[in-house]
Amino acid sequence: MDISTDKKDFFLFAFTHSKSNFKGELKIKLINNYSIDFKSIETIFIEEDNVLIPYKLKRIKHLKKNNLTLIIDEIDSELKAQQLISKKCFLPKKFLPEKRGIDFYSFEVKDFLVIDKNKKKIGSIIEIIDKPFQSLMVVNNNSKEIFIPIHQDIILSVSHAKKEIQVELPNNFFDLF
Repeated sequence: MDISTDKKDFFLFAFTHSKSNFKGELKIKLINNYSIDFKSIETIFIEEDNVLIPYKLKRIKHLKKNNLTLIIDEIDSELKAQQLISKKCFLPKKFLPEKRGIDFYSFEVKDFLVIDKNKKKIGSIIEIIDKPFQSLMVVNNNSKEIFIPIHQDIILSVSHAKKEIQVELPNNFFDLF
């Protein structure tokens, strides 16, 4: 199987957090509300020593909304499952549905330029902090990090072609920093 394991082609979707039983089943915790059709997943990639290792799935059991149990071909004992606890789980980006409008995936916008409604440069996105109730863009503004909420009332447009996000910030926003 000729599959690239370059991390730029993948996205982090879960963490392994415990073994399920003595047969080697592994529980994972999903970290985002990605709309993924898990029935179409045949292989997941688990990071071991900074390398993505493919694991062929026999079956995925759904437990709760953000918790799944994996039955993996090569994992048939408690000891083998134990070695995969607290690891990052990745999938190829092709499993993500395309975002439209002002929606985007966090990994897509790193280094995008943030501009205000008058096309004035604010800075470049360093990272996205994903939180359940309020995600934030961390933007480098003249060697200062500023935090801009990701909200439909603030983000006016997203241009993947130009690598820009246009925002409308409240009056005196920069006085906070």
